[in-house]
Amino acid sequence: MEVIGVWGSPGGGKTTLAMELAKTISEETKENVVLIFTEDQASPLSYLFPGRNKEGGSLGKIITMAGFDQDELIRTLVNHPKNKYLACLGYRNEDCKLSYPDVVESQVIDLFVTLGQKFKYAVVDGQSNFHNDWITQYALRYGRCVMVGGGDLKSIAFFNATTTLLQDFPGFRDSAIRVANNPWDFETWRLIGEKYGGVQHYFPYCMDVQLAYLEERSIESIKTTKRNREFVRELSRLRESLMAETSEYPHENRSTRKQKRSKKERIPKQRVEKFKKEKTRRTPIFKLPFKKVKEEGSE
Repeated sequence: MEVIGVWGSPGGGKTTLAMELAKTISEETKENVVLIFTEDQASPLSYLFPGRNKEGGSLGKIITMAGFDQDELIRTLVNHPKNKYLACLGYRNEDCKLSYPDVVESQVIDLFVTLGQKFKYAVVDGQSNFHNDWITQYALRYGRCVMVGGGDLKSIAFFNATTTLLQDFPGFRDSAIRVANNPWDFETWRLIGEKYGGVQHYFPYCMDVQLAYLEERSIESIKTTKRNREFVRELSRLRESLMAETSEYPHENRSTRKQKRSKKERIPKQRVEKFKKEKTRRTPIFKLPFKKVKEEGSE
């Protein structure tokens, strides 16, 4: 199972980006994806998916349960109503980490091993204070990290204070993809990129994502419009960057690969049709002298 950790500054937009990234990966690859929300005191399940409050169980209960099996884990998941490839896992509205015993690293490893039997990808919405959460540390250590920084000075100060502490985590140190979220204009983008030590992706403010959150439609897939075209394009580029190392065809989605295969299959047929056309064109040229010779002999 491929683990993708989305980590960043408080209020930088990592939860929104993790959710949109999980949706686009499941829709494009047609592989099972689990989205893990590690935040417990303000569980994203309660405000992003208010209509699914009675479905599934709590992350705190399943991770502290001794000897849980895959069936018990499946009953804890919150399934997407329209996307059969996407499921969510997180704390519920009425509980937090203090409601359960302390979690140890071995329990987190068991959780990801069990998840790996059903899911191809795991997108982890990590906590900014990663020292207090073993799941975020697991994603930073064994997965690919998407570092999300907000377009303000507070986010820059946060990264300056914590970046050196993250050098012990291979997922961040070796393969971190730096993302700047919601900068105001191009000059701000360039300034933030320099402060973060280089940024690969810039996500502009997207009104459609904001409206979906306010109207309790965050669970729905984002549709490309004139207002969110840049956001959707950058999201697709980020997905391609994450899939480049594991995909057989880097920087290509399934539809592009299907078009390539069908194009290759049509090449022999095109050559046959071309050969038939050339043959019909040449036929009258060879028959014409033969008719003249026959007419001269008959006379």
